[in-house]
Amino acid sequence: MSMPTLCPSPPAVSALIVNYNTAVLTGNSVSSLRAQTVRNPVSGAEGVEVIVVDNASRPDERCILGGLDAVVVFNDENRGYGAALNQALARARGEFLLFSNADTWYFPDALQTLLDHLQLLPRCGAVGPRLWWDLEREFLLPPSDPVTPVSFLRDILVRRSPFWLRYWAKRWRRLALAYWCAREPMEQPLLSGACLLTRRDVVAVCGGFDERFHLYYEDTDWCRRVRSKGYRLYYAPEAEVAHLYNQSARQATEAARQAAAASVEHYFRKHYGAWPWKVVSWVTTRVWSRTFQADITEDYVDLGRLTAPPSCSAPEKERKLYLLQLSPQPSCLPAIARFLAAPQFTLSERVWKQLAEGEFFAKLLSLPDLQLQGQWRWRKEKTKTAEPRP
Repeated sequence: MSMPTLCPSPPAVSALIVNYNTAVLTGNSVSSLRAQTVRNPVSGAEGVEVIVVDNASRPDERCILGGLDAVVVFNDENRGYGAALNQALARARGEFLLFSNADTWYFPDALQTLLDHLQLLPRCGAVGPRLWWDLEREFLLPPSDPVTPVSFLRDILVRRSPFWLRYWAKRWRRLALAYWCAREPMEQPLLSGACLLTRRDVVAVCGGFDERFHLYYEDTDWCRRVRSKGYRLYYAPEAEVAHLYNQSARQATEAARQAAAASVEHYFRKHYGAWPWKVVSWVTTRVWSRTFQADITEDYVDLGRLTAPPSCSAPEKERKLYLLQLSPQPSCLPAIARFLAAPQFTLSERVWKQLAEGEFFAKLLSLPDLQLQGQWRWRKEKTKTAEPRP
């Protein structure tokens, strides 16, 4: 008499990752997820299953993926980010679903903290962590800004008018500072798709990802649909995750930029209609290139072309805390941020290596008044870089 085959119990969480020529980063992310201890106190389900979908990466990349402690699905063509996530979703057995970028690293207890908040927060449809830009936890990533016709037109005004730049920069910094300083969960209009934890019943109601978004805006669209069904999105700062954004973005190509342009058009047409998109598109095309950025950059202290991390300082008038903002945009909108105990900073070697080649702008502000203490610019020269390892 043969014994019936027993199916293993579903894990507490299914982590879903899409890989495209980022196998080393994906492997590091999988390792950090495997180190997480997760248990659903309600059902008793434990553990994390990891499902990686590869979107037709190079052969050498696929060889690396073959050794991962994960379920790996290989696509013969690049189906797009949203479609690949839906593939992983179809295979997931977990009670909870984690949508995670390949360039993420989970610090201890991050996943359990997210799961606990997801179950306890009122009407919670999804929850996201505090996102660091680097593994040393020096720089914090900013909150995600909602994408609307007003936000697009506002960005154009900011680029065209010094008055609107000063007005919006002050308002944005206040909002970002509250986000960065938060110690308790905060409701948000939008969460970063780099790391989203949700429940199966939420996906059943709201659906998976719109596969017409080949790259970018699929998470913005999904968050919008979740909120439209009456759910809330929360930021849980006690859970900490690194999103090594510039490492995966290094391989950005013209094709990726074209895909992003197509996605933003689809997003506007889907949620606002054809005419609002035509207005936004016309204004962007006609006005976007006419900027006063030269006037902004003239206010910066130019450090020139650098091949090593800069060290900068400003006079210390009285004992205060300081906020350092770093961005490729002269407006520093948006920017990553770091808190300092003195008006001086030196970028670490690891942070420096993570920066892509190109121009960067840094602003040093005093707290809590957010008064400008100093600002610098430099161009990072091309240097040989290596993938970060935890």
